Amino acid sequence: MKDFFKTSSFRVLLIAVVVLLGLIIYTATAGGSFLASLLGFVSSPMQSIATDVTGNVTEFLDLDGYSKDELKELVSVLQEEKAQLEDQLVDYETLKQENDQLKTQLGLEEEEPENQLRAASVIGRDPNDVFYGFSIDQGTLSGVTQGAPVITDKGLVGVVTQAYATTSKVACLLSEDVKVAAWSPKRQESGVITSDIATAGTGLLRLSYLSGSTQVQEGDIITTSGEGGSYPQGLKIGTVQSVEKSENDISQYAVIRPFEDLTTVKEVFVITDFPGKGEGEAQLDQDAQTGGEDPE
Repeated sequence: MKDFFKTSSFRVLLIAVVVLLGLIIYTATAGGSFLASLLGFVSSPMQSIATDVTGNVTEFLDLDGYSKDELKELVSVLQEEKAQLEDQLVDYETLKQENDQLKTQLGLEEEEPENQLRAASVIGRDPNDVFYGFSIDQGTLSGVTQGAPVITDKGLVGVVTQAYATTSKVACLLSEDVKVAAWSPKRQESGVITSDIATAGTGLLRLSYLSGSTQVQEGDIITTSGEGGSYPQGLKIGTVQSVEKSENDISQYAVIRPFEDLTTVKEVFVITDFPGKGEGEAQLDQDAQTGGEDPE
């Protein structure tokens, strides 16, 4: 214990106590002015900054000095600036949307370079259409024609049913009027994508006309087969959710979950041309003219 009083730590502690006592005694005799001055020295820079900020805010909000006409002019200027900012925001959103579409289109063109695409946006939906058809902002002036397939980067979503000059109507895959020749590349089995009001309500599709001994299984990917020339081969449609017995108990069908949410799609691409387009239709016309016999 005696050795502690000889250490440097004890001497530092002793000096601190003496200084503290001196400050207490000096403060008591000076009426606290020294302590107040010390605190003022520390806080005065912060007070100065706060005063400057308050003054600037007060000056900005002090409108008492403005006349009625000056206030009207100020409001007019602010409204004009607000309108300009809103226009800039709209331009930015438009450019961003176009940029996103171009990026997606570039990716699709790299996957299927032979297909000609036209980017389009969904501009309306009929609330009474239980099959989720929609209108797009591209028409015949952009090369869109009736029967053109409509896709997204996720897969096939529908087909153009009516094409006007600058707009078109699209029937969704969920429509009972849309039939698509499809197949399972893995199982090499073909069928037809169909829908009705029951499956449309769940957002699902059917791959109908599978044989009773079909090998199609849950998880298989379904694409367009290209048969008939109405759709390019290899467009993604969805995956098999289950395989069920048909009503006739002979054939089977697969329940398909589309890759794309067909009820909320907003940005699409119209395939305006592709290899083999209309070949099946041409063959049907030829068969009709020749009665189904090969011409001599």
